[in-house]
Amino acid sequence: MSLSISKNQGEEAIQLLSKLKLLNRKLSPRTIDDQLHVPLSRTPQLEEQRLLESVLGKQSLKQEKFHFRAQIIGSLEEVVARQLPSSVIPLVSKSFDVIGDIAILELSPEAEPFERNIAEALMKVHKNVKTVYSKAGPITDNQRLRPLHHVLGSNRTETIHRELGCRFKIDVAKAFFSPRQSTEHRKVAEQVRPGECVVDMFAGVGPFSVLIAKRLKDVRIHAIDANPEAAKLIGENAKLNKVQDRITVWSGDARVVIRENLAGIASRVIMNHPSQAREFLEHACEAFGSDGGIVHYYTFAEGIDSELEARKELTGVLDNSRWRVKEVKATRKVRGVAPMKWQIAIDAELAPA
Repeated sequence: MSLSISKNQGEEAIQLLSKLKLLNRKLSPRTIDDQLHVPLSRTPQLEEQRLLESVLGKQSLKQEKFHFRAQIIGSLEEVVARQLPSSVIPLVSKSFDVIGDIAILELSPEAEPFERNIAEALMKVHKNVKTVYSKAGPITDNQRLRPLHHVLGSNRTETIHRELGCRFKIDVAKAFFSPRQSTEHRKVAEQVRPGECVVDMFAGVGPFSVLIAKRLKDVRIHAIDANPEAAKLIGENAKLNKVQDRITVWSGDARVVIRENLAGIASRVIMNHPSQAREFLEHACEAFGSDGGIVHYYTFAEGIDSELEARKELTGVLDNSRWRVKEVKATRKVRGVAPMKWQIAIDAELAPA
């Protein structure tokens, strides 16, 4: 089984097929005229076919034969195992992010002396990676910036990242972006309906805002970030994806921006800042009109009942306020951040108390 699309969509198609676990990595794609034929590991389900069509446009599925790859390098773990002492292998974290052509490693202190070997292995396995950094400390401030240490490749921090049919200019040293939230970006964007006004309180480089604007022409989005570098990139990414007419960019504290400029206008508010969302929730409600609206609330929670604990947090923050949770529409784990600790997303309808 193969998927046939235009050559200029090749990289984007392969990234999406990989995320859906549809890409057959044992076989080599081939080009016929201006079409790229990509081997699939199975037939896409109906929902997957709809997603492929929404992102890639018209494409065709058919049965055809492919050649096996001439050389299978192996997984990152296999390549690292051939280069490092066996005593070090258990210390090598499997955790890394690829943003455009930049990879960011997360290494244990014991593995740090071998970071160059690990970076070389990563670049060997992931041919698109041209630069490797390692995390040099935690995210510490409200601008959500993390210190990085250059390990290998060109010493630059800007790249173009492709996600769900959108392109994003990203400076990994100056603005927050997580490629691990691609599915979450899609889930939220698919809930927005024509005619809505959306406030994206912690917009980063604009992945929620741009994707929503890309899907809908009749929508108004206000994208806010406290980091002026991130706000600048939102504007550039809106232009890059030709949706600048639908997105207004604000740089500053979201509480102040809403109070002074956006009070009473929103039907939906996105609060993707799990470590600080609870401190901003009442201010987010100021963006809603008298009928209330939908909030996408993100937090961290631990334990077996983490989703229940997250819902309790949401309702608890609104106790003694002028707002209440009218209905929780969905709760889900976005990603694990530590053993038995997750980032949790809640889609909830809020109304005046």
